[in-house]
Amino acid sequence: MSMTDEPLYPIAVLIDELKNDDIQLRLNSIRRLSTIARALGEERTRKELIPFLSENNDDDDEVLLAMAEELGVFIPYVGGVEHAHVLLPPLETLSTVEETCVREKAVESLCRVGSQMKESDLVEHFIPLVKRLAAGEWFTARVSACGVFHIAYPSAPDAVKTELRSIYTQLCQDDMPMVRRAAATNLGKFAATIESAHLKTDVMSMFDDLTQDDQDSVRLLAVEGCAALGKLLEPQDCVAHILPVIVNFSQDKSWRVRYMVANQLYELCEAVGPEPTRTELVPAYVRLLRDNEAEVRIAAAGKVTKFCRILNPELAIQHILPCVKELSTDSSQHVRSALASVIMGMAPVLGKDATIEHLLPIFLSLLKDEFPDVRLNIISKLDQVNQVHSIREAAANNVKRLAEEFGPEWAMQHIVPQIVLGNVIKFTEKETKTELNISLSRKQVEDSIGRSSHGVEAIVREDLVRIKAYLLFLRYMIDHMNKPCNQEISNRFTKNLMIRWSSGLNLDCKSSNGLSLASIFQPKSTPFFQSKDMLFELHMILFIYALKLREKAMVLASKDMVESTKAYREAAGVFDSVCKIGHTDWSYIEKFPELTSPVCSSLKLLCLAEGQAVTASKAKEKGTSASLVAKLHYGVTQFVAEANASLLSKTNTQVKQLSSRFLDYVSTLGALHELKSGKHLAESLESEGELGEAIGVLRRSLARAKLTTQCRSDTWKSIFKKEREQVITMMNKYESLNESMMLQRIPLEADLPTLQGDKIVKLIPYIDTK
Repeated sequence: MSMTDEPLYPIAVLIDELKNDDIQLRLNSIRRLSTIARALGEERTRKELIPFLSENNDDDDEVLLAMAEELGVFIPYVGGVEHAHVLLPPLETLSTVEETCVREKAVESLCRVGSQMKESDLVEHFIPLVKRLAAGEWFTARVSACGVFHIAYPSAPDAVKTELRSIYTQLCQDDMPMVRRAAATNLGKFAATIESAHLKTDVMSMFDDLTQDDQDSVRLLAVEGCAALGKLLEPQDCVAHILPVIVNFSQDKSWRVRYMVANQLYELCEAVGPEPTRTELVPAYVRLLRDNEAEVRIAAAGKVTKFCRILNPELAIQHILPCVKELSTDSSQHVRSALASVIMGMAPVLGKDATIEHLLPIFLSLLKDEFPDVRLNIISKLDQVNQVHSIREAAANNVKRLAEEFGPEWAMQHIVPQIVLGNVIKFTEKETKTELNISLSRKQVEDSIGRSSHGVEAIVREDLVRIKAYLLFLRYMIDHMNKPCNQEISNRFTKNLMIRWSSGLNLDCKSSNGLSLASIFQPKSTPFFQSKDMLFELHMILFIYALKLREKAMVLASKDMVESTKAYREAAGVFDSVCKIGHTDWSYIEKFPELTSPVCSSLKLLCLAEGQAVTASKAKEKGTSASLVAKLHYGVTQFVAEANASLLSKTNTQVKQLSSRFLDYVSTLGALHELKSGKHLAESLESEGELGEAIGVLRRSLARAKLTTQCRSDTWKSIFKKEREQVITMMNKYESLNESMMLQRIPLEADLPTLQGDKIVKLIPYIDTK
């Protein structure tokens, strides 16, 4: 290839790859647009690359979606905001395609580009685009038009603003329901840019059209617009225009619209204000709570606490409590479950006396519900009750405070037996006698300890509720028995108390990447240890609670990364709490490495590492820069290194009791994420044009992975093999590109950039329930 031909190479490669039958090759080409643009330079990118993309008619939606996403961040490659308008033609084309996700991404990118354009360019280029889309013959163009008006309007001359408002009115009345739905969805954003003088006229006229639409799919979207518009209007105008719509919608013939009203009710109340809510919306809410459709009742029940906070106690007791009592025996378990998750939040509104008289009976009846989800919800939300002085003694944030209000005898008879699992508390006719026996009373907790979730979230959730409830009971009993006035009861309680434990519990659970951690400790043949120390019991259950939180995080990793990371952080907080009691001088502590500081500290760090691993995956999924993803992965490695150092420290006399599988898991986890970090660092270097350094980093990563890992697990071997193959494929690709085009020198290892970590995952402190 001659030097005169070399600048043409990237565009030629792009054209060839975009015509290839292999979709993956076409996708890779689109995702390398920034690299190609840098090779071409800004002028040739504007004159050659962008026009080519505008004419590209690839019919594969995945390729078009990738193109729409790339163009949204392409302003730097065309010469900055001065030339941003050249990106509009290909995005305009993409915003008219049939596939919804492509259109939405194109509109998102149009908004991103338009928000950075100069005002003169908006008038000259962006506003005409909006008009063309709004006048499009095919409905897809008109749908996309609705999403860009709020970008065009603020910069338009007055005459053009009038025209744009008129065009949007026509879209609200379009023959196609899909267009009217888009107009309803985007009305709030558009209205936020419109002058207040036109809100009560033009905008409310559009809103009236949408709220009276014959399609319920349009009307239910207009419900969301109620709250957005209400925040823009003056209070009196909101009451005049928005409130009647909400009331009418609460009686709409479509249950879907009524469901949306119930679901958005609190936001709608905020829009109209507290006084109109109390006078006008209470009847509407009561209708929703008693709706014929279970879905509507579910949504309404879930808002009962928020709605009651707007009311005074008298209104809540008079109008809402009767409905709540009815819902607590509703024929639908899902309605009862929704109610159970929020009911205790009503206590601060009702006050002490009403809580005791009306709320506690409902609360206790839900504790006895036949469906587990209802019982789980009522228990799991106990600690969310607000701490208001007037009801602090009666219905505060946990079982202990409820017990203090009604007395220990009453609590043991009516509350604790229903929350604490099994027959923890037993009674005789003559006196209250409390016994704790692992073989009987703690059987369900022990079952939770021994069983694996097998990836079933509901099982883990139920285990956590059981253990959390038991922790509440333990803390209550410890605090209660330590009071001087209760010494006689305490002596009677501990007389026959025998807590039985054996270390080396089998806690087998699967992590999100398929790895198995059968047990932290070597199997033990030591007989059960017995104690009368309830503090020991409390700390051991805390250790189990942390492991179950970690198991929850593993189960959620593939379903909800945010909640998974949160569970890992919570587990780390509990381990941190337990490790602070490692200095105890209990004579039997040597039999239980679970309670030693080195072990708990290392498990805390391991949970933070695993949480950061999930965070890194989430960052990659969201399209975060490769350089940051590389730092996140190396942060995992740093967490693991600290955990390993704690496990193998000289102060850890229990190191021999740790299982080899567990130690293998810890060390190999760190090595895997070091390899991942190197891969993403290389990807970042390549995107910056440093292809030689990228190749060097990949070679170094492969060499280190080979030296630092000695996988004994077949699962680990499979995972490492897959990761190494990806790195090798990337390295071969980069080497081929370097040999044919870039011709960059590959630095020596001493000159390569070092891996850097960013440990961003922090533990959530465990708050002891006292």
